[in-house]
Amino acid sequence: MLTSPQVDLIQTSFATALSTRQTLVLEFYERLFTKAPSVRSMFADDMSAQSGKLAAILQLAVQKLDTLETLVEPLRALGVKHAEYGAITAHYTAVAETLVECLEDAVGPTWTQDHAQAWSDALTFIAQTMLDGAAATSDKTVLTQ
Repeated sequence: MLTSPQVDLIQTSFATALSTRQTLVLEFYERLFTKAPSVRSMFADDMSAQSGKLAAILQLAVQKLDTLETLVEPLRALGVKHAEYGAITAHYTAVAETLVECLEDAVGPTWTQDHAQAWSDALTFIAQTMLDGAAATSDKTVLTQ
């Protein structure tokens, strides 16, 4: 679980990042596709809709970090969808690393190692919950065949 200071760091850094970088999510995707080119084919050419979806889920997650249990079911469902698109564990790692890099750049000189650790902890929880959802679905598929 995240500590209250970690939640505060994430929430304030996210607000700062959004206020300084209106194109934060689009920049994230540009970097992600450079870092992990294999994921590019999972997305439409026009990233407008996808960027909006990512921004919305990030805002929801950031708002609900103090009640992580409320995120479990939506994240598990999102994991199922991502598995259908072909997402694998390595993709989650690339996403987390890229997002932290983008946030660090957007926040600027006030970014600290504590910010990086808080975001890493939160993104690990998010990724693991999504992967758990995907795994549960694949287990059910195997059991019903």
